Amino acid sequence: MSEQFVSLETLGQGAAVELFADELRKVLDNILDVNTKASAKRSVTLTLEIKPDEDRSFAHTSLEVKSKLAPTKPVGVPIYIGKHGGAAVATERDNRQLAFDDNVVGMKEAKSV
Repeated sequence: MSEQFVSLETLGQGAAVELFADELRKVLDNILDVNTKASAKRSVTLTLEIKPDEDRSFAHTSLEVKSKLAPTKPVGVPIYIGKHGGAAVATERDNRQLAFDDNVVGMKEAKSV
């Protein structure tokens, strides 16, 4: 049986490549998300920590793959702040305005002369 030396492809029986592909897919999905800034930088980082023992013949390793995505664009939502029953509340409509929904009157089309 021949020895298989550690490489990126064999690390963790292929886990490094698989984890990298998963994070890259997240980055690509994030790039296609119209709710993010198109030109924002994204990244995928693969970190392999190696901690050898005292005689340097063995090492514990830790593999981590993570991505940094562009945040979603902020959405401005105006709110109106007031009190209701003595408690502070917020609404997206100005409750001080009349409720026009019930008072809408249809208009007739003007006749051309």
